[in-house]
Amino acid sequence: MDGIDRASQPRVALADDVRSRALAIWPGLDRRKLTRTCGDPERVARLVGRRTALPREAILGILGVVDPAAE
Repeated sequence: MDGIDRASQPRVALADDVRSRALAIWPGLDRRKLTRTCGDPERVARLVGRRTALPREAILGILGVVDPAAE
């Protein structure tokens, strides 16, 4: 153990993980547009938001991204 409390640290999904999760959940996403997001969770959420009525926070939660401002 290194003495770091990992439970208190915010967890953010990796860029490739965010894109692959988005494709798994919304398979109809345009892969070219998804690539242009550069894995930025906010940009991925904006792209997905055009296809669903879910709010941005819900999309980020589904993608496994914890919003540090919400904590």
